[in-house]
Amino acid sequence: MFSKDIMARHATKLSAGLLLLLALPAQAVEYDGNWQFTLSCAAQGGQAAFTDRFTAPIAQNAFTRSRSSRTGAGLEDSSRFSGSVEGNQMTATLARARGTERWTIRLAGPAISDARFDLTGGLFVGERQLRSCLLVAEAVTSAPGSLAATAPTRAAAAQQQLTEATTQLAAATAALAALQATSEARGDALQTELDLARFEGAAMRNELTQRTAALTVLQGRLQAAEAATTQAQAGMTQAQAALAQAAAEAAQRDQRLSAAAATIAQGATQRAALETRAAAAEQAASQAQAALARAESAATAQRSALETRVTAAEQANTQAQASIAQLRGALATAHLELTEARAAQPPR
Repeated sequence: MFSKDIMARHATKLSAGLLLLLALPAQAVEYDGNWQFTLSCAAQGGQAAFTDRFTAPIAQNAFTRSRSSRTGAGLEDSSRFSGSVEGNQMTATLARARGTERWTIRLAGPAISDARFDLTGGLFVGERQLRSCLLVAEAVTSAPGSLAATAPTRAAAAQQQLTEATTQLAAATAALAALQATSEARGDALQTELDLARFEGAAMRNELTQRTAALTVLQGRLQAAEAATTQAQAGMTQAQAALAQAAAEAAQRDQRLSAAAATIAQGATQRAALETRAAAAEQAASQAQAALARAESAATAQRSALETRVTAAEQANTQAQASIAQLRGALATAHLELTEARAAQPPR
């Protein structure tokens, strides 16, 4: 444990020194200065390869360069070279215009050193690549505080850090050797204690085996007792259930007897009421029969009177019919006589 702590502390110190060394160039002017750019593009079809060299400053990790002229045919020829550096990656773009022609060279690449970038890309018309191109950027002069300017200082700091780390590593190695010797001695003592513990463990294991066997026998007896108890409890439960069922049946019988007594009493009451209603009905029937007899007698008398009146009416009708016949005969005779009389009169 002690050796691990020492190694961890030394590793922490070494990591802190390396982080400090890496943090030194993290400034806004890490690649500022004057740079020479060499642009080379491969041949394509009937167009030959070409190489262009020019110098441009990098300020705050960005650069730009514009140029404009006219060709022998009087066409305007302009170009704009621009780019930037982020981390250790440079990107550059060259936009070229000649008359109505437009093309772009796009490149990107990493830092090879503090003073050089190698970029690859191509010449594009729109999104179609016509040529493959390379760009080499090399520092000519570097601004104070840039990576190239601080390289000796950082190298010296790195060397010092490395020296300190080497010294610390040697000390850690010596401490580790001493700790290994101590660990070996402690290991021997622990081995002795382990052997003793194993012997005691074997004795305790034998005793535990015997106790386990006795416990198994006791568990068998306990299980048998529990089984007998379970059977007894089951019998008691059945008896209690039978007793409860008998009590329920007795209660149901008592309820049926009570209901029967109530039904008998209600039947007696209903019988008395029915007898009273029967007597009243018989009396009403007697009265109805007497009224019916009187009604029949009155009806018979009325019928006799009606028959007498009908007979008289029929006789009167017969007499009236005879009178009507006589009148009709007299009328016919009178009509005949009148006709004869009119016929007997002389004409006028």
